[in-house]
Amino acid sequence: MFVKSYAYSRKSFSMDFIIISMSAIIIIALLAFTASLDTLSIIAGVLVVAVVLFVLGVSPLLTEHEILGDKIVLRQGWYFKADIPIKNIKRIEMVERGPLRTGVFFRLFQSTLFVTSKRYDLIMLELKEKQRFGWALGKKADKIVFDVLESGRFLRAIEEIRTSLSPVQS
Repeated sequence: MFVKSYAYSRKSFSMDFIIISMSAIIIIALLAFTASLDTLSIIAGVLVVAVVLFVLGVSPLLTEHEILGDKIVLRQGWYFKADIPIKNIKRIEMVERGPLRTGVFFRLFQSTLFVTSKRYDLIMLELKEKQRFGWALGKKADKIVFDVLESGRFLRAIEEIRTSLSPVQS
């Protein structure tokens, strides 16, 4: 099976990790020193903060987008995953500049899903048919905008697979 991984920018997630860590330390310190909580409650609070820190702060640093056989798997940490069949891709193109906001998001009345970690040099997939993305609150989209660090290598790999999947003309 054809498997290739493509990293996305980690800069924004590194800052998120620092902010979440600092917030966690402050919350835990406030709970421990100001509230009259028993030890079990403090331990439970620490565990909840640790899980949030790991899922939102650490897991995006551990995942990458992938091409697995005949589908693209977009990931952003453990909180987002999308499987996009390459056969459903109508068009793929580079986008010079994206929205100010980064992360996994969509606009309510548009059919574009954003899975970005930077604003520039993005890739847009236009799908033949709308697809539902359960990890994005069930949003149906026919355009997906995302980023990879090696966009040229990614685009060549997709075109290679699309060529191999298309029927041979005689």
